[in-house]
Amino acid sequence: MQQMAKQIAENATFQAFMNCYIREVSSGHWVRKEEWIKEQRLSILMTEEYILEIELPLQNTRFAFGMEYKSLVGRHKFGVSLKYCTKQKQWLVEDKLTILITFIQELHFMAKKDGCHELSSHFDELILRIIESYQTMTNYIEKRLENKKQNGANGTFIEAEQSLLLGHWLHPTPKSRQGMSDWQQTSFAPELQGSFQLHYFRVDRKNVKESSVLEKSASELISQSITTSQPDFVMSEKDCLIPMHPLQAQWLLQQPHVKKALAEGWIKYEGALGALYTATSSIRTVYSTNEEMMYKFSIPVKITNSLRVTRTHELKAGIVMARLMNKIDFLQNHPSFRMIDDPAYMTVEFPNQTESGFEVIFRSNVFPEGQDEGICMIATLLQEPLPKEKSKLCQLIMKIAQSEFRSLESVSLDWFKAYWKCSIESLLKLYDENGIALEAHQQNSLLNISSSYPTTYYYRDNQGYYLSKTYKEVLLSIEPSLHETEELFYEDALIHDRFTYYLFMNQLFPVISRFGADQLIDEKILLKWSIDQLYLLEKEFTGFGKAFIRNILKQEELAFKANLLTRFHDVDELEAELEQAVYTKVPNPFVVQYEEAEYEAATAFSY
Repeated sequence: MQQMAKQIAENATFQAFMNCYIREVSSGHWVRKEEWIKEQRLSILMTEEYILEIELPLQNTRFAFGMEYKSLVGRHKFGVSLKYCTKQKQWLVEDKLTILITFIQELHFMAKKDGCHELSSHFDELILRIIESYQTMTNYIEKRLENKKQNGANGTFIEAEQSLLLGHWLHPTPKSRQGMSDWQQTSFAPELQGSFQLHYFRVDRKNVKESSVLEKSASELISQSITTSQPDFVMSEKDCLIPMHPLQAQWLLQQPHVKKALAEGWIKYEGALGALYTATSSIRTVYSTNEEMMYKFSIPVKITNSLRVTRTHELKAGIVMARLMNKIDFLQNHPSFRMIDDPAYMTVEFPNQTESGFEVIFRSNVFPEGQDEGICMIATLLQEPLPKEKSKLCQLIMKIAQSEFRSLESVSLDWFKAYWKCSIESLLKLYDENGIALEAHQQNSLLNISSSYPTTYYYRDNQGYYLSKTYKEVLLSIEPSLHETEELFYEDALIHDRFTYYLFMNQLFPVISRFGADQLIDEKILLKWSIDQLYLLEKEFTGFGKAFIRNILKQEELAFKANLLTRFHDVDELEAELEQAVYTKVPNPFVVQYEEAEYEAATAFSY
């Protein structure tokens, strides 16, 4: 079982890295298999239709990859991997992890050649995190294969959150969990489906800062939760209880400022209390089916690009955005679109410290028991299936087609249209009407598919609000407390880049790619339909969305978040200026597809 898990994890790691590399560093040279084999005078039996050849000039090395699936918009599927052996003058099959090390070495040489000595030194960190991610993924896959329980297309909210075994499809270290030991993974990794109690600190009320837009204060919500699960627990009027993730609690107990407060007696460590929680896909946000709130914590763990630390401005952002969204009529006018708000927070204040480590965000639990069926994160729907299984999206479409006695293609198009309506169109309209763009990538995006077709889209994440500076005065007049969160306002040019990446590159295009890879419907059909819808919206829009869509349809290249280069340069997004990762440009599939369609139409007419 472990050997099979290793092979799956190795392949998933390889697929993610190589898809990053060909977008961020070198796109290589594509050629049809027959031409390539003829040119190379090979007698190798290859089933793939295309070959991708990539040269690493600084190492005088060439690789060739059979491509099992070539996507117009998303994830290509790499097949056989060959390296050219100069001595023997022939192509030989090469080990996948060895290839990754060689490609990282090339990045290292490129950085040295460009004089980026302070950046080139981080290649060792990238290698370390790739291996760590691969080993972690192996562990998750092995446990899931042993479990043998397959979650169907329709499961509960938390089952979908715990199903992301392979992680971000365009990240070189999708399951890197630096700072979390193997024994801790059993309880705290969502993929292993563990549960745990939160750890609580009793803190003198005068040192607690809290805010809430709900009828109850944050401290009242905590008291209510504890007394419900532990009726005999004695509370004090002068103190507040603050919940912490167990990993963060252990970290806090080692910090000098906390040790001093414990010695002085105004903080007391109560240990594990209350209901059982389980981690959602982000790891640091936790959920319990019967609790009114989810909680989002800082944790001393590096996940993908960042050490997960909650900043003071994020606490306020959740509050002011909850107020703002309650005052504008967008949610009332678009009932198939929902934002999961973060309506309260608590933290402990220490002298001369912006953050103390006690920051906790309260997130509305809109999926309690009985209302959690068929709620699925888009990333889970799109995840590459394990061997001999089908993706959750494919399972869902096949189930509908069978029940409706219709073709996979017709069902796929109808499903895609329903998804577009509640997700893509709503997100574009929010920006057009109110100057609010959201970081709506596939892990922040949930769909209600309880009736098989998408009926409601849910957005979550208080780190992902981008408010247009052009619309600033209007938004401030609606919600004056936005003055406290000036960092939420961005120039439209920067918003366009980020919104392009998250909405199209990270959400829409992977959906289209999954349909194509599963042979449910041709990517070209969905891409052409999307282009037509964007033209209609561009005509309809009168605000910020008009120029944004015009750029999307006309620009030769679109902004793309370069996760591989971000990791290679060891950039922590949460610490960087404007929380900015490394961005690059990639060819715009909308323009490429539109030009190809026009060419085909012109060619057909000439006949």
